[in-house]
Amino acid sequence: MKKFRLGLVGAGRMGLVHLRAAADSALVEIAAVADPSVAAREMLRPFGVAVHADAMAMIGAGGLDGVLIATPSPTHVATIAAVAARGLPILCEKPCGISAVQAKEAAAIAESAGVHLQIGYWRRFVPELKALRERIMAHSLGELYLVSCFQWDETPPPASFRASGGGAFIDMGVHEFDQLRWLTGQELEDYRVAAASTAFAEVVPEDPDAVQLLCTLSKGGNGLVSLGRRFPIGDACWVQAFGTMDFAESRFFWPPAGEAVFFAALRAQLEDFARAVQGQPSAAATAADAVAALVAAEAATAALRQAR
Repeated sequence: MKKFRLGLVGAGRMGLVHLRAAADSALVEIAAVADPSVAAREMLRPFGVAVHADAMAMIGAGGLDGVLIATPSPTHVATIAAVAARGLPILCEKPCGISAVQAKEAAAIAESAGVHLQIGYWRRFVPELKALRERIMAHSLGELYLVSCFQWDETPPPASFRASGGGAFIDMGVHEFDQLRWLTGQELEDYRVAAASTAFAEVVPEDPDAVQLLCTLSKGGNGLVSLGRRFPIGDACWVQAFGTMDFAESRFFWPPAGEAVFFAALRAQLEDFARAVQGQPSAAATAADAVAALVAAEAATAALRQAR
């Protein structure tokens, strides 16, 4: 069967991760990559893909069924607009801009152009989390008291990224906000935030080394989002769900097996995108989901500023 041919825009860290994830797919291949950096393009030689200096040259070369955008977050909307104008379906890395306004603009652009737009919240494709969601939706935990979502990185990203990434809640927290909404089927409101004081200098006030958020779920329970930039055992994400009838925990991304889970979920997400473009049902995050996650992230960031 002919593979779905993707063009990748952006050969940075996430772009290279997508290339590796797609390598084992029987349904999807990344056939071409665009990046303005000569050094980045040189790094692509081992992958055996066509390489271009810009996205329009890549699209103009033809032969693509869709485009995967993995450029820095501030460039998402402009890149979506350029690709949508060429009529190709789009899978955009999260968060689809750095504000809810930008995500709404991206959604409007895609709708006006009549192209499919999917957002890369890969956790929706982790089997453990899908099983937990099914339990929650089936009410096997009872009514929810608390769902806690943790994302702790082994080490912080470079200072330049922390200064331009929108802060912890936009860079990291959007994953947790999307995950909370998806797992529970509920909306989030009433944000309360506390940042830890540590010995490490903070690059920007919106990006502390550790910050905790407590919110109210729309059916009366609570959500907890815990973000940390320094976790000595390695990059980790996990979930705990407390209900009136049962408790569940999923260490779905945990050293040393986290990378394998990550790559499998990214591959499943690429394949879901290919099927969605061909008219099949999709389990992926939509542009509306991206807007909701950024609305929550902006409210959380405002609460953080107020708390400090």
